[in-house]
Amino acid sequence: MVLNKFVEVIDRTFTLESKKELELMCGLLKEQVNLQKVTEWLSELRQESEDQLGNLASLMEIHPLGFEKYVLWSGENSGIRGRLHYWPQNKWPFESIHDHRFNFAVIMLCGEYTHEEYNVTELEMDKVEVELTRSSKVVEGDTYFFEAGSFHRVIPSNKMTLSLIVRSRAILPYSRVINPEDLKMRKAFGNVKKFKDKLLTLENALI
Repeated sequence: MVLNKFVEVIDRTFTLESKKELELMCGLLKEQVNLQKVTEWLSELRQESEDQLGNLASLMEIHPLGFEKYVLWSGENSGIRGRLHYWPQNKWPFESIHDHRFNFAVIMLCGEYTHEEYNVTELEMDKVEVELTRSSKVVEGDTYFFEAGSFHRVIPSNKMTLSLIVRSRAILPYSRVINPEDLKMRKAFGNVKKFKDKLLTLENALI
């Protein structure tokens, strides 16, 4: 599979845990990835066995931030994942301001959106102040990277939009999401942490 060869290069070469590696990943995406290539990857994936696709299928979701997420690969050793973010035309609302547990690099495959970056100051009682520091339109063929713990949001356009995200393993224990109505910030833990907490709750209930 062409996709497997691409993933092998990434797993062998990258951790995405430094700004330099994120810059190099943007260069690799710019050079080797486009909408036609990703369409071929999707066709290849559909030919895989149900057992091979089971894990990826379990990671597919309508993301709470308002887009459809499709994981194309999940590196067992590196922890690096590749996933598509898909906004159907005229369907999704604005995202909340948030950060991520991981570093990531992006290439825009089609459509466009506005990418906003924020400085966030924590106050009392989970309240925050937010300051817009940068706003840029991202269009087909553009690449950029973003580091764990930095705040941003995406404002979708009225066009069907698809981007490929290549993300590192989780670097931080949780992400943070800001409620736009009251500017309160909450922590969002990964699925493994949530699963462990549920197991502990069940265990305690049985004692």
